[in-house]
Amino acid sequence: MNLYLLDENVIAEMRPGGDATVAAWLKTVDDAQLRLSAMTFFEKRRGWERQLRKGADADGVAAKLAAVDALNAAYGDRVIAMGALEMAEWARLLGAKDKNQRDAALAATARVHGLVVVTRNVADFVGRDVRVLNPFKAPPTILRV
Repeated sequence: MNLYLLDENVIAEMRPGGDATVAAWLKTVDDAQLRLSAMTFFEKRRGWERQLRKGADADGVAAKLAAVDALNAAYGDRVIAMGALEMAEWARLLGAKDKNQRDAALAATARVHGLVVVTRNVADFVGRDVRVLNPFKAPPTILRV
């Protein structure tokens, strides 16, 4: 049974009115197979904190941050921390190709834990020797890139 590490662009579609192809793929997997990286929460929180510094509505940003916290709580022990093994693999991947640093963190997490990265942006993972799946294309197929 495959376990899947969801990229932020997939998480963004997990809402009413999200991409129909992504929704169809999600129906084929059990929630227990889905994982999130702590790096994803960093990306989301950093983005909303930047918006706040740029003058965005504080209540609106607070609501978005609350949604991030709710997602974190919902995934609980299925959120994978960036520990020593993940950081070492991330450093190794960055040494080989210092591009798309946050995607390299996801690739490192996937490699350490034997996960399939689920993303729209397959090209960002090429050369990372990781399995990826693009749920935005039917039929979704696992590729090693």
